[in-house]
Amino acid sequence: MKVRHYSIFWIAIALWLFILSVSVTTSYAITVEAGDRAPLFDAQTLDGEKFILKEHLGKNVVLLNFWSVFCRDCISRIEALNKINDLFSQRAFELVGIAGDPPTDRMLSQVKKYAAKMHYDVILDPELEVFDSYGVEIIPFAVLVDRDGTVVVAIQSLEPEPLKLISEAIDRLTKE
Repeated sequence: MKVRHYSIFWIAIALWLFILSVSVTTSYAITVEAGDRAPLFDAQTLDGEKFILKEHLGKNVVLLNFWSVFCRDCISRIEALNKINDLFSQRAFELVGIAGDPPTDRMLSQVKKYAAKMHYDVILDPELEVFDSYGVEIIPFAVLVDRDGTVVVAIQSLEPEPLKLISEAIDRLTKE
C-alpha cells in the first residue's frame, strides 16, 4: 500500500512539473481576426524613425505586412505589395512591412537588401513583440486596419486572390 501511494505521489509531481513547463514555454497568442481591435505598438523603422501605430490611425488605413528574409513567399510578394502601395499612395493609406528577423548584422544587411526593393517603410521586430501581439505564427501574414483601429482583413497568405481582397477593402475604406 505504501508503494502505491508513493508511486501516485511521484506521478502527480511529474504531471504538475509537465503542466508547469508547458504553461511557461507555450505561447497562447491568438491571431487577430476581422472585427478585433488592432493591438497598438511602437517600433523602430529601418531608417531609425519611430513608428507609432496610434499616430497613424484616425487619418490612414494601414496595411501591416509581416515578413522575414527567410520566407520565400514573403520575398516573392514584394512586387505585388509595391503595386498596392503605389495604387493607393495618393489616398489615406499606408503600407508597413514588419520584419521579424534576428538582430544580427548579417540579418540586418539582408533586411536592408530586400527593403531597398520595397516602396514602403519597414519596421524591425527582432524580438517578435509585434508579431506576438498580432498572434502571427505563419508568414506571410497581412493585417488591414481601418482608421478607427479595427482589423478589417487578416490573411495568412498573400496569394493573388487574398491580395485582390485586400486591394478591394483598401479601395472601399479610402473612399469613405
